[in-house]
Parts: sequence; C-alpha cells; structure tokens
Amino acid sequence: MAANAQGWVARDLTIYISFLTILTLMHAQTSDAAPWLLYPALFVAFVLTYALVYIAHEWGHWLGAVTLAGRMPFAPYKGILIGYFDPAIHSRTQFLAMSWGGVAGYLTVSTLAVLSYGRAPSPITAAIATAGFAFTIQSLAVDLPQIVKVHAGADPAQTLRTGTRSGLILKRTAQTWIPLALILYLWNLQT
Repeated sequence: MAANAQGWVARDLTIYISFLTILTLMHAQTSDAAPWLLYPALFVAFVLTYALVYIAHEWGHWLGAVTLAGRMPFAPYKGILIGYFDPAIHSRTQFLAMSWGGVAGYLTVSTLAVLSYGRAPSPITAAIATAGFAFTIQSLAVDLPQIVKVHAGADPAQTLRTGTRSGLILKRTAQTWIPLALILYLWNLQT
C-alpha cells in the first residue's frame, strides 16, 4: 500500500473509531440529561455523524473509480478529498463508477445511521439518523443531476466542473435542508 494510501486509511480509521466512541458515550450520558445539556449533544452528534457519512462518500468515490481501472491518485491526506479524478482522461463508464461509488458509500453509512434510531430510539440516535438522512437528501440533490446528465451523454469533465461549484452545492443544500428542517419541526410538534 502506498504511503499516501496508508495515511488516508490510518487517518480515517482514527476518525471513525474516535467519532463512534464519542457518539456511544454521548448516547449513554444523555439518556436522562437536562434539555440544556441535551441540545449541544444533539448538535455534536449531528456534525460527527455527518462527517462519518462524508468520509464514506469519499471512499465510495475512490473505490468506484478504481473498480473499473480509473486512475484516482490519493490526494494529501490532510485534506478532505481522498483522490483526484480527472474526467478528461477517463471514460464515461469510469466517471459513472466513481459517481455511483460515492452514492453507495453515503447510502451505506446513512442507512446504518437511520437504523441506529430504530435499534435504540433516543434523542442522540435521532440526531444521528437525521444527519444520515440529511446527507443523503443533500447529496442526491447535488450528485444525481450530474449522474443523469452523463448517463444521457453529457461530457463528464464539463458536467463535473459545473456541478461541483460551491455556490450550486450551497443552493441545493438549502433547497433540501429547509424542507427537511420544517418536516422535523412539524414532526416534533406532534410528538
């Protein structure tokens, strides 16, 4: 395994183990917590879970790309993007494998996050499930239009350039999270 790959594996395993330990401890400590202690814990649980889903999303991109012999060299492991995929030198099929790999990565961990609530319902597992669900909804809004365009014949390089602009990602995040927040608020009013 290349040195850079070892750095990514070590870093991300450390993050996963640390975050899962923190989430488990928070779950154990907040079952009878006062609301003023619970709300910060819910925020932390949401953010940590979101980070875990993001890491799975990035590894999914990498695994999807290399599955079909796409060359996706590792980025420096101090950053947030695992690899560099150049759609100008890869086939449409390799681009789609990279894209669908990212979807599979976040769907896997998001599903586990949602199942955590079903297995042990609590405010913390509700925050964990909400983070997984929020990441899925946001990412589908960002990724799916690009994947569909490339499936329909659009140029992968151009589609990637226009679909990953930060302004567009923020816009689609707001478009998905505002209704999600409203639904959660209305759901909490009824419970």
